[in-house]
Amino acid sequence: MMRRFVLAAIFVWLYSAHAAPAWSGVTASSIPDVEVLDQDGLAHRFYGDMVKGNTVVINFVYTTCKTSCPAATGLLSGVYHRLRAAERPVTLLSVTVDPVHDRPARLKAYAAQFGAGKGWYFLTGAPADVARILASLQVSTTNKADHPAIVIIGNDTAGTWTRLYGEASVPMVMDSLNAVAGWPDSIPSGGSQ
Repeated sequence: MMRRFVLAAIFVWLYSAHAAPAWSGVTASSIPDVEVLDQDGLAHRFYGDMVKGNTVVINFVYTTCKTSCPAATGLLSGVYHRLRAAERPVTLLSVTVDPVHDRPARLKAYAAQFGAGKGWYFLTGAPADVARILASLQVSTTNKADHPAIVIIGNDTAGTWTRLYGEASVPMVMDSLNAVAGWPDSIPSGGSQ
C-alpha cells in the first residue's frame, strides 16, 4: 500500500510541472534596473547588466531552504552544465527571496554546492530592490518559505518569455529554452531526467 502511494506521489510530482506557451508579462521597461550583488560581491544592474540583450534562465531561492530550493538549484545545475557543454551563451540568474540573510558570502557557499561557474549568478540586493525584481517578474512571495516554484526563461532581444511552473525537469527547461532562444540547431533536451 505504501509503495503504491509513493509511486502515485512521484507520478503526480513528475507531471505537475507545466509551461506556459508564451508569456507577455515581461517587457524591457517592466524589469527594474536596480543594483544587485552577485555571489562574489560584485555589483551589477539587474536589467542593464544581467538581462538586457541576453537569453536568461531565472529561478528563485533562499539558502536556508531545505525543501524546494535545493531541488530547483539542482535543476539549474543540470541545465547549466548542459549549456556549458554546448557552448551556448545563456545567463542563469538565481535570485534570492531572502535578501536580508542571503548576502554574497552565503550565496557563494550555496552556489559552490551546485558547481556554479561563469555565467551563473546568485543575486541579492537591498530588500526593496529585490522586491521590485520579484514584482516585475510576477513572482509573489509574502513569506520566503511560500515562494512559488517557477523557472522563467527569456530572450530579451526577441522579447520572448515563458514560465515553467512546478517541479520542472532539465529536458523541460531545455525544450523551453530552445524555443525561446530560437536556435536553429537545438540543444538536445536529454530525454527524461
